[in-house]
Amino acid sequence: MPTRQKVDMAKGQLRIGPALAYVAPIVPVWMLHAPALSVLPALYAKHAGISLSALGAILLITRLFDGITDPLAGYLSDRTRSRLGPRKPWIVAGGIIATISCYFWFRPAADTGPLYFLLWSIGVYIGWTLMEIPHSAWLAELTQDYDERSRLSSYRTAAVYVGYVLFFCAPLLPFFATTEITPEVTSFVSWAVIALLIVSVPIMAWKVPSGELVMTDRPRLKEILLGMWRNRPFHIFFGCMLAGNVASGMVGALYFFFMDAYLGIADKIVFVALGTSALGVVSSQFWPPVMARIGKHGALAASATGAILTLAIMAFIPPGPLAFPLMLVIFACSSVTATGQMVSNMAIMADVVDYDELRTGKNNAASYYSFNAFIAKFGVAIGGGLSLVIAGLFGFDPNGHNAGWPMAGFFTAFIGVPILLNLSSLWLALRFPLNRRRHAIIAHRLARRKGK
Repeated sequence: MPTRQKVDMAKGQLRIGPALAYVAPIVPVWMLHAPALSVLPALYAKHAGISLSALGAILLITRLFDGITDPLAGYLSDRTRSRLGPRKPWIVAGGIIATISCYFWFRPAADTGPLYFLLWSIGVYIGWTLMEIPHSAWLAELTQDYDERSRLSSYRTAAVYVGYVLFFCAPLLPFFATTEITPEVTSFVSWAVIALLIVSVPIMAWKVPSGELVMTDRPRLKEILLGMWRNRPFHIFFGCMLAGNVASGMVGALYFFFMDAYLGIADKIVFVALGTSALGVVSSQFWPPVMARIGKHGALAASATGAILTLAIMAFIPPGPLAFPLMLVIFACSSVTATGQMVSNMAIMADVVDYDELRTGKNNAASYYSFNAFIAKFGVAIGGGLSLVIAGLFGFDPNGHNAGWPMAGFFTAFIGVPILLNLSSLWLALRFPLNRRRHAIIAHRLARRKGK
């Protein structure tokens, strides 16, 4: 068996250089994510003439396909035995696929129809799946320390927001005629994504240790699924994240139309996104000490509460001169709470993986993180598709005047249902059983099993 570079799992510390190299590829990946749900579909609707119903169907198809490939990627990564470890080869392969696909995906035009958008969406989703699933699982292998996992997760979340900032900074460059996001802007961003992938992925593969992974027999799919079926903390976490992500998908799919067709401030989308993303980078470092006091599940509950409050307030924002400053303030608050959800999500799943390893004796980290990604993508797909269909059924027209019944349907999908879903997420977060004390017991027993 090849020798591996190890992390000091007892101290649970990863030096800052390898930690930053670990999260670096997440920046270009989230430059791809940034426009995926709302901006690109809106651009394809406007410049390629694709209907809302067709866009809703494409979102459902691609995200469901993405959800199917997530568990497959996790299963294959867990079974991989290579000199570079089980995670790095898949991340490199995903980077290559994402590099090629994003070039075409970011170029909506009159001659790009539904099939073009569908096929290149699938290509991009395959690429980022092969990168994200092994990358997420890697976190559980880099440290077993409760708080160190929160620190690494906060770095990863900061990288997510840096990706958002870079994407939404692009329209502000002086060689673009307007600050609105156009196909010319997304075409430029595609080159930035390609360059960052080419640089960051090799550095990650070279600088970051493979982590500590106890080599057991290759896990079988039946055993993995049986372990998940018997994993109560996973069930609660699954329900909590599914409800929250369906809500996020419903809001995200209609956000562009809320800013453009309702508030009339499409030219301010970039500024709102930049402000909230920059705050997300900062607040990602605020959450680890908070989680050290209230626990990871407490941060998850606080995030759901923040989502409920910001949605309720957003329903009362009127079109007019106050729309932009109000949206800026409300989304700033939302960014802080959403960051808490992102940081706690990755760290909690690492603890769930430890619980499974204690019960089964096998490391199925990538399989669990693949289901975590599946929850996010499936939830966002269902939510995004559902909200577009609801708005369309009520007669909402993104290019025309809307009042009365169409706006009632729009706000039901954009505000009402997401609030109910976040209430469900809050209730489940408060019931999550793996707190600091219980995880310490699990970590101690795993260490004894490994002879430490």
